[in-house]
Amino acid sequence: MVAGLLIVGPASGADDDIVFAAKLFTDLPNIGSVEISGTLTGDGIAHKNNTISISCYKDRRECYIASVEQIGHNQIGRLQSVAIYPITKWSADEVVAVQDIMDCTRTTIVLEHKSKTALYAREPINQTRPGCLAVDKKVYKWTIEDSPGWKKMFGKK
Repeated sequence: MVAGLLIVGPASGADDDIVFAAKLFTDLPNIGSVEISGTLTGDGIAHKNNTISISCYKDRRECYIASVEQIGHNQIGRLQSVAIYPITKWSADEVVAVQDIMDCTRTTIVLEHKSKTALYAREPINQTRPGCLAVDKKVYKWTIEDSPGWKKMFGKK
């Protein structure tokens, strides 16, 4: 699902970028949910103008991730199925969800309550397995921020 955002490739950045909404962090400790949405940013993002939503629920012990990106002039990519990541830690400080993809890549998402931020990291694992030899060996660490179009129109928060 989120793989489209993670493949290194060309990026938009023109004046005609679609304007995705600003970053939003919602923490509802009384009902056990936390969510962040915004633009996934950092090295290795194929489409810099994107939006992602991560919603985590304590009682379900799962985070649900959906994303979409601008793939060309006035063109949005396909909205894929929601990815579900199991929660490995839920505390007053943070929520951590981890998913191993095809046993070759591990994705870790950390939502921090106090700073209202998210770290989205991808790292290679099991690199000696034949099926994992072609996997990108670089470790990626991304954050969720305001979209490029939002920053251009309204400035930074």
